[in-house]
Amino acid sequence: MGERANADRAPKKSDLGIELFWLRKLGESFLSVVPILIVVTVLYFTRIIKDFYLPGYVSFLVAAFFIGLGLALFTVGAEQSMSRIGQVIGETLFRKRKLWLIIVMTFLIGLLVTVAEPDLRVMASQIGWNEIALIAAVGIGVGLFVVFGVLRILFNKNLNIMFVAFYGIVFALAGVVNPKFLPIAFDSGGVTTGPVTVPFILAFGAGLAASRSAGGHSGENAFGLTALASVGPIICTMVMSLFANIGGMEYVWSPSDLVRAATWADFWPSFKNAFVETVWMGRSEDGLVLGQAISVAIAIVPLALFFIFYDLAFVRLSFKEILRILVGLFYAYLGLVVFMSAVDLGFLPVAQRVGHSLGGDGALFPIAVLVGGLFGLFGVFAEPAVHVLVRQIADVSEGTIKPFTVLVSMALGIAIGVALAIVRAHYRWPILYFMVPGYLLAIGLSFVVPRIYTAIAFDSGGVASGPMASAFVMPFAIGFVVSANGGENVFSDAFGCVAMIALMPLIVIQLMGLFAETKRKIVYARARKKFVEPGEGEIVFFGEEGA
Repeated sequence: MGERANADRAPKKSDLGIELFWLRKLGESFLSVVPILIVVTVLYFTRIIKDFYLPGYVSFLVAAFFIGLGLALFTVGAEQSMSRIGQVIGETLFRKRKLWLIIVMTFLIGLLVTVAEPDLRVMASQIGWNEIALIAAVGIGVGLFVVFGVLRILFNKNLNIMFVAFYGIVFALAGVVNPKFLPIAFDSGGVTTGPVTVPFILAFGAGLAASRSAGGHSGENAFGLTALASVGPIICTMVMSLFANIGGMEYVWSPSDLVRAATWADFWPSFKNAFVETVWMGRSEDGLVLGQAISVAIAIVPLALFFIFYDLAFVRLSFKEILRILVGLFYAYLGLVVFMSAVDLGFLPVAQRVGHSLGGDGALFPIAVLVGGLFGLFGVFAEPAVHVLVRQIADVSEGTIKPFTVLVSMALGIAIGVALAIVRAHYRWPILYFMVPGYLLAIGLSFVVPRIYTAIAFDSGGVASGPMASAFVMPFAIGFVVSANGGENVFSDAFGCVAMIALMPLIVIQLMGLFAETKRKIVYARARKKFVEPGEGEIVFFGEEGA
């Protein structure tokens, strides 16, 4: 009964009425999209974007509206369903006291939520290589490394040591992997942790850490799973590339007709076809193309079936609680369909056009770096999973780590990361010039800052590189490289921007932790000094007179 009572305990709801609650969510979502809207609007009216006319701009505005709506629906649904499912499984799985069951269930969880991750599908579709092989390798990587993360929590192992070991393997493999495929491998770790994976894994880790009763380390153990889930795909895709035929990989540039349409008569036929293909199903030279309604269903339905099976076998929640979770999954499904469809129809083609316009003229290179930085800065606020993470931080730290501070630190770091990605693409520097020193610094900091900051930082890196990164920043970089370098070496130059996004929060948030820890020590030192009386440190000897 105790286990069921704990599992049936629903998360606290807002004291606001249901109408005000929805208005607040809608307001937060629309405000997160406004900054990107402003940047594109400035570029449109200054005519910096070439072949970008009124129909394309209006479609971008409409897409921005639906992105805000979809983000609101998803956020509400994720809070009500995915986070709850992860919490229930995390809290109850450890109590079974069967290690083999924990390993099998954890691997299945990691595999299910990753194979159908929309971010991963967006990236795989832009590569144009064997999508099934790439998605399978990433899914296996996440499944295995979530298992490693769970075993770390169960046996209370040091997260820093695991990062040293696993990233050591990454850079050892980097020396033998085809340089064309290397940026894709690093990107695969970033796009893995998207809007489906992150809410589930964060809540799963928090529930598992709570049931583990790890004492003072429960807050620290609640984080770190997402970070390990990000490194697994890098290793697995690198290993896969050693045995796969990737020598013939070629990028095919196919700009959207929606952006280039000069009149509404040109726009509507292309829009109708693109809408049907994006939302439902289309047909290409390679066969049928699944729309977002089907792709997102593939992401959500297996998760729902897995949870129902797990509940019947191990938990048995009340009917009311199960219905509430299923309704939340429907909200999350609907929100993701709206969000990803709007991204495909309005945001992705505009991002390509912006990058293509700024890459063709060397004089516009500084503007490209600035715009890339702004896209990175503002894109963080539109990432669904980021908002889930910052709420998790507030809950686990009981308010001692401010979510707004983490969010601002992430935004600034990612702005720098995207700007550096454009600089790298322009000068065609190898990605290891940034990955090696960046991860050495991040891992070095992990030994001098409080462990909870390290866990949050590595989780933030994966969370920040979500749908806005794969569907807006990545096509921006691709468009820039196609225009600047004539489409040569797109894989080695344009890809890797998501990896840069994932890297920067690791450094920035740990630096924030180092600053907070140094400040705390200074304050304590000053406080101790005030309470030390003069002569308190002297040693007085008492003895007989004349001795």
